[in-house]
Amino acid sequence: ESNHVSFTDKVNKVLKEISKEKLVILDNVKQGIERGAIEIYQDFEEDIYQALKEAYPKMKKYKNLILFYPTKTVYPYPKRILHGFRKFCFEHSIDFEYLEEVYEDMVIKRGDLFVTIEESDLVSLVKQIREDEFVLGKDVGIISYNDTPLKELLGITVVSTDFKKMGETAAKMILEKEKGSYKVPFNFIDRNSL
Repeated sequence: ESNHVSFTDKVNKVLKEISKEKLVILDNVKQGIERGAIEIYQDFEEDIYQALKEAYPKMKKYKNLILFYPTKTVYPYPKRILHGFRKFCFEHSIDFEYLEEVYEDMVIKRGDLFVTIEESDLVSLVKQIREDEFVLGKDVGIISYNDTPLKELLGITVVSTDFKKMGETAAKMILEKEKGSYKVPFNFIDRNSL
């Protein structure tokens, strides 16, 4: 099993071949790699940490915190998401566990709070919660990572980057020939599942 990293030596070599004046880096900025004239980025560790802090008053009613953090995906999630989650839990003395994915026939208990990253895990989890006849947002809770129209429709609470703002900012900076760094807002959006 290989460890995925955002920037390999090969990627960095290719980035160095692009004129810095023409280089636009979206989403992930890392020290030690070629910097772009425009950088519109997320701070994965600090973002999830701050969003969970905001969600904390509503999280307190749950007994167990379970994070589904897939490590074997084709497009891996930055480890810094995990670091921010861990930092939040340690600071608030919360016991938590990691699972690779939602397993079929997983035992769900009243008082469980789940944090999902993959869409497929969210779907499996909601299905199992309904089959077990738990009330979402009362008996068990879900916080999902990154908003989508489907999550909005289903009333799923999320912690999410503002992707619309990311795209708008990139377009504006390119069109107006601006240079610089911009950190995209990351929000806790409280709906019915927490």
